[in-house]
Amino acid sequence: MDNSQKILSVCVASYNVEKYLSKTLDSCMVSGVLDKLEIIIVNDGSTDRTEEIAGRYVQTAPDSFRLISKANGGYGSAVNAALSVATGKYFRLLDGDDWFDSEGLAAFIGVLEQADEDMIVTRFRRVFASDGHTEERDEGENIPFVTGTFDELPDGAWFTMHAVTYRTSLLQENRISITERCYYTDQEYDLLPLRWVETLRIVPLTLYCYRIGHGGQSVSVAGLEKHYREQTAVLKKLYSVYSDAHEMRTKKNRYIYRYFVKRTRFHIRTFLVISRSREHRRELREFMEYLKEKQPDIYRDLLRQSRFVKLLVWSRYALYGVLHYVMLKKYRY
Repeated sequence: MDNSQKILSVCVASYNVEKYLSKTLDSCMVSGVLDKLEIIIVNDGSTDRTEEIAGRYVQTAPDSFRLISKANGGYGSAVNAALSVATGKYFRLLDGDDWFDSEGLAAFIGVLEQADEDMIVTRFRRVFASDGHTEERDEGENIPFVTGTFDELPDGAWFTMHAVTYRTSLLQENRISITERCYYTDQEYDLLPLRWVETLRIVPLTLYCYRIGHGGQSVSVAGLEKHYREQTAVLKKLYSVYSDAHEMRTKKNRYIYRYFVKRTRFHIRTFLVISRSREHRRELREFMEYLKEKQPDIYRDLLRQSRFVKLLVWSRYALYGVLHYVMLKKYRY
């Protein structure tokens, strides 16, 4: 493989995605762009035709597609495997059931050829499987610069993996590693590199297309039910990595702390969505007690900012069942 001109390495984490993978990989086959891409397809122990489909693309364009097949180790292990061999100037994720906007990708490569910032932020599109309607998301819309430093970010900025591309050397030199055999580790990808991110560029184009609403996703109600304890583990890891974030001495601290408050609120909502069982109510209460003791600033801000959290605590969790029905009715993924 000739990597001398590779501008972007793309990790395609793939587990039993035979229904979707061709669309994912086709979205990378853009004339004038493909030779600048390194698409690393990580087959994470699939039992369907994922490996076979990926192999066809490697045969068609071996200078751009690369296949790593390994035993199942979870999403984090796929990211780690791709990052260990990535050679592109920049690195980003593309899940095996999502795809790129091809026009956006072509324009994005042009931007990356000239860029040298640590983090690049783009728009993304949410595509709902139920009826095909779409929603554009622009996490950089209220940021008053094109290129700048992390310290220039306005309060309330919020970047997720669908929007973020990192400089590959920043990830590799600082040995960024994502927890393996665990769900919701995209949040580690969102936060773990930030200790070293100083500069960023806001690019007003839509790149990532995020498929929402097929039953196998971790954000489906069934997925939440199966993996919610892993979300607790991811949050606790991130709290420990940035144990001083609550002090908010810097813009970066404030960004991370506000990310914690939002993600923790979402996690509490997860308990309310999945079930009204006594077991889940007990686990939620234990998590809230953990927050009160170990993360008192987050606990206090949740009570101040979230009406449903306040109602839970005020009622001593007697309203758990009522709030379950309310949240489940409103929940959409």
